[in-house]
Amino acid sequence: MKNIVIKCIFGFTLLFNASITNADSDAAFPKNWASWPIQHSAAIPNSSTPIPTNIPPIVQETIKTYNWVQDGKGSKYNVRINPMQMSSYKTRNGKFEDGPSGVLELVDIKVLLVTEHLLGEPLYGVYTYDGKEISSAHPSLSPKKCQACHTGYGEACIDGICSR
Repeated sequence: MKNIVIKCIFGFTLLFNASITNADSDAAFPKNWASWPIQHSAAIPNSSTPIPTNIPPIVQETIKTYNWVQDGKGSKYNVRINPMQMSSYKTRNGKFEDGPSGVLELVDIKVLLVTEHLLGEPLYGVYTYDGKEISSAHPSLSPKKCQACHTGYGEACIDGICSR
């Protein structure tokens, strides 16, 4: 349940509880994410830059999905992996332990796209650096969108964690 506040143009405010499905993050905010080692860094180009065709399809899709950030200016990003999950990440065996697994850190807008695992299944969430949950701020940030992309790229995405 979420509290929804609507401010009307006539000066009154409505407050009600609503059940919103597929809006909240499924993954928890990983409090120690900033200490995780960076495995890859690059940038999502601005929205007016043509998407290169000589890069892996998963990277093309990431650019297409997130080049709207920072008013269409894109963002530098880091892929950080939880040290406790590093062995599974490097061997790409698809056997992640329960708990936080990795983040795609959008540096310029200070947002984390989080993956964690529970009972072998990947969960997704989106947070600001300080832990504010923001998955409902844009359709491309919903856990459902994360799930669709992370399962649609075969060998590039093993058990919910994608890499080049």
